Amino acid sequence: MTPVVKRRASVTSGIAAVLLLASCSEKKDLSPPPVNAAPRDRLELVVTPEGREGDFTVTVSAQYGNLSKDCSNIDYRYGLGGYIDYPKDDVPVAGDEDTFEIYRDYYEPREKCSWGLLGVDVVIHAPNGQVARTGLSPQGFYSGYRKAVVCNFWPEKGSCLVVLNPDARDGTKFNLSVR
Repeated sequence: MTPVVKRRASVTSGIAAVLLLASCSEKKDLSPPPVNAAPRDRLELVVTPEGREGDFTVTVSAQYGNLSKDCSNIDYRYGLGGYIDYPKDDVPVAGDEDTFEIYRDYYEPREKCSWGLLGVDVVIHAPNGQVARTGLSPQGFYSGYRKAVVCNFWPEKGSCLVVLNPDARDGTKFNLSVR
């Protein structure tokens, strides 16, 4: 082995050792805070199909978490930038046929690393067992928000798209509104 090759191997081994030690650092507790016993920041999500009420069932889940790097674990074994493990939790949302109550303050606030609403996932189930999925980001989750989507159903990975002109696209039309 030439001196240059030895030096490169030594540098590479040193970098690998540093990364290995960094990946073995103490992991932070990413568990959710306690559930808020008296949440107050409530909004209702209403999901209605156009013209085919009662044909579809809807399930909703709210995703809560914290997207701060200071409140996450970073694992450097998967690349130089590291894989960031953000704390998050999906919470099923109860509701009646088409109305679901979602609380932005579902978890108790913490002094550091408080959890908030990251998004809302909506799964629409067709009578034949096929599904379509859509969702709302926290920016779109406020009172008065309305969105029309056109859904295409497939066995497991159907989707709903926001389109400017829903009548110009084939599929089943749904209205999502927040109040």
